[in-house]
Amino acid sequence: MEFYGALVVSLISLIAVLIFAAIIRYAIDSSKTSKKLDVLIKEVKFLKTEIKKQQSNKQRDDSKHIIDEKV
Repeated sequence: MEFYGALVVSLISLIAVLIFAAIIRYAIDSSKTSKKLDVLIKEVKFLKTEIKKQQSNKQRDDSKHIIDEKV
């Protein structure tokens, strides 16, 4: 009798956990945070490339000035 009772309680607990996980999953999907996070990641990557381009352009400009000063 105790075995069947424990089995039933375990089964009900498993079902409750699965329902709870489904509710959380639905809440996350409906808030569209994953899409917003993807857009944010793309923007950060774009900004990093822009900063690298500006730094490389600045270094080239600085090197031109050094050459002009030496001449």
